[in-house]
Amino acid sequence: MDAIIGRYKARMEETGLILTHPTGVSFDLTLEETVWLMEFIKGYQSAIAVAQRDTEPRIEGVVVDNESGSQLSDT
Repeated sequence: MDAIIGRYKARMEETGLILTHPTGVSFDLTLEETVWLMEFIKGYQSAIAVAQRDTEPRIEGVVVDNESGSQLSDT
């Protein structure tokens, strides 16, 4: 299965994930490395979202109230 993530072509194979940049640079991640990458992204997901919102102010911020499950806008 192939997908495009930004400028990267992503392809999942039996041995892992392959990310290829248009310049030809390729990252061949094992299944274990792919899981570590997913955990890293999950751990920093909030910081990434804040950084993206700070660089793209047109994106509306959303705060989730975990106890009630409701979403409140912080803008």
